[in-house]
Amino acid sequence: MALPYSSRTLLTYGKVRETALLVERTNADAAVFVTPLTQRQRRVLTGLLGCPAVSLADAQVT
Repeated sequence: MALPYSSRTLLTYGKVRETALLVERTNADAAVFVTPLTQRQRRVLTGLLGCPAVSLADAQVT
């Protein structure tokens, strides 16, 4: 990998851009990540992607 991932997003800059394009193209309501996200990562990704960024760890079965 040429550029290291960012601890702010858990992704490289290119992957953030790629994900943002997919969110836009698919009109996604949210971006779901398998890896647990910190509050900061959720906040940053939500801002960059234009939709809520959530983790599967956040989803609780009731």
